[in-house]
Amino acid sequence: MQKTVEFKIRVPEKDRWEDTPVYTEKILSGTATEIALEAQEIAEGIAFSKHSEVRWNYAGQSQGHYVNEIFPDKEICTDRILLLPAPEEVEVLVQ
Repeated sequence: MQKTVEFKIRVPEKDRWEDTPVYTEKILSGTATEIALEAQEIAEGIAFSKHSEVRWNYAGQSQGHYVNEIFPDKEICTDRILLLPAPEEVEVLVQ
């Protein structure tokens, strides 16, 4: 099975997700479960990289799935990357 999945990034000026433009869309293949898991993983990546809430849904459907901004409070180690927590304060030194 193939499904087109739309991803939207929270825009503070918009009150409704329906009014938010599509950031990107992907055609995903597999079982319904595989497609949903891959869409969720893509949405988590977008939320992490854009520091924003992300909504994904199947094209033409109004039912949305939401992913909050992801930034770890503790170290998270996966089999590919190590995500470190954000520093409490960032000090910039200019020479």
